[in-house]
Amino acid sequence: MTQLTSDEFVAISKLQPEPRFEYALDKIIENGILWGLFGDNGWLLLKAEDDACLPVWPNEEFAQAWEKDDFPDCKPKPIELADWLSQWLPGMEKNGTLVLMFPLSEDEEGIMLDASEVAECFAETIDAKQE
Repeated sequence: MTQLTSDEFVAISKLQPEPRFEYALDKIIENGILWGLFGDNGWLLLKAEDDACLPVWPNEEFAQAWEKDDFPDCKPKPIELADWLSQWLPGMEKNGTLVLMFPLSEDEEGIMLDASEVAECFAETIDAKQE
């Protein structure tokens, strides 16, 4: 897993939500991990209207940059992609938890999807890479 350069970080930060989502899918598949925020009360869940949602990022640096401002008691923690696909997403689908993919700031939120939609996006991207 490679660290992002500051130029890469800035360039990726300027992407609109859709291209950022595509970048996140590709990077997560390439690295085999994604990042969430973990604190004293467990994994960070946000409230979106009446739904709970789990924010996730493709790089530790983005998770770290996001938590500093809003959730200083949380630290980035990796989630293995295999576990994400086999355990997390089915569990989240069952309990109705949404996924907030790659938020940057309050002004530049990520794309929010339900767990089955996220699983479908990963499956399609993985299939496309194998062709």
